[in-house]
Amino acid sequence: MAQQPDGQVRAEILELGDERVLAAQIEIDAPAEVIFDILIQPRRHPEIDGSGSVQSVIEGPERLSLGATFKMRMKIGLSYWVTNTVIAFEPNRRITWRHLLGNEWTYELTPLDGHRTLVREIDDVRAAGWKASLSPTIRKLPQVQRGIAKSLVRLKALAESEASSRPSP
Repeated sequence: MAQQPDGQVRAEILELGDERVLAAQIEIDAPAEVIFDILIQPRRHPEIDGSGSVQSVIEGPERLSLGATFKMRMKIGLSYWVTNTVIAFEPNRRITWRHLLGNEWTYELTPLDGHRTLVREIDDVRAAGWKASLSPTIRKLPQVQRGIAKSLVRLKALAESEASSRPSP
């Protein structure tokens, strides 16, 4: 989770005991409020996406809340769209959305102190059941997990930049 000997910042890829649950985590030098504010804005998701598949918002609210739906333009080989529904929402702690095929994307934020936060991103395809086989990403799970780690590195850079530019209380 720290800077590597080669100078690169990397997220830690996690093994959670089920190959259908992909996860990584990273420490971010920013308060949970700053990070959560980025995550609840669908228009910002392409900025943090490390896979290159999230293209833009088609429709949805400016800020997510429990039960909100948002449609994203995606591209994995071919262009398509996916509609997501927020199924868990704990301000500054956790947000989960599920898309039509059942995949659940979760961000968990654990404050470490007033200025540092541990962020864990999880893609859980277990709830998709047989529909998971329809997903263009299901056959590329290791690649998806690397994309999750890259997303966290991008989120870290963005959140730390925003936190450093905010006035101190």
